[in-house]
Amino acid sequence: MSVSEIELRNKLVTVARKVAQAGLVAGTWGNISARLDDKRVLITPSGISKEVLKPEDLLVVDLEGNVVKGNLKPSMETPMHTKIYAMRQDINAVVHTHSPYATAFAIAGKPLPVLTVDFAAVVGHEVPVTRYVRPGTREMADEVIKALGNHTAVLIRNHGIVAVGETLDDAFCVALLIEEEAKMYIFAKILGRIDILEKNEVRAIRDFYLRRYGQEGRKIVLRD
Repeated sequence: MSVSEIELRNKLVTVARKVAQAGLVAGTWGNISARLDDKRVLITPSGISKEVLKPEDLLVVDLEGNVVKGNLKPSMETPMHTKIYAMRQDINAVVHTHSPYATAFAIAGKPLPVLTVDFAAVVGHEVPVTRYVRPGTREMADEVIKALGNHTAVLIRNHGIVAVGETLDDAFCVALLIEEEAKMYIFAKILGRIDILEKNEVRAIRDFYLRRYGQEGRKIVLRD
């Protein structure tokens, strides 16, 4: 096992625990993966809680979903993960959660609009909703790819959220912000007023974030 693979396994397990601790998944639900190289993906196993996950539990699969390394059964959503990597060369990490507030939007079939400047900066778009498809199927993988397009996230109808990124930190940050944005939408609705940021303003904030924010331009702030 290469040093880079060991490091990626440790990083993925760390992010998996953050996902669980943030309340973005419950029990054994949800799945996380990271691109290992051009032909292989590291992915979480099926039916194991993210809080007790160990680096050696992770599976290596090829882009067809075949297990290359590991003794456990990979996530049932492996086809979705591998298809995202095959279609999006800019993506190196996928975080699939069942976070409650965002999933409420998925159940309602309601896209999540951009309300806050941090969401505009990091996510940069309204989060679309897929049509309903049965989990674990190739059809679901196709539907997620179709709705995702060149975006950073998508809501899966009656199911959950898919967040993607250049790194595991990026994808986790997107998933976390989606849940927070959904929560704030619902709270603002209770208060009686929702001001959605205009598309031109979202683009301007996103552009500033990508080009000028942080020490090296674009940086996600949630790091170990």
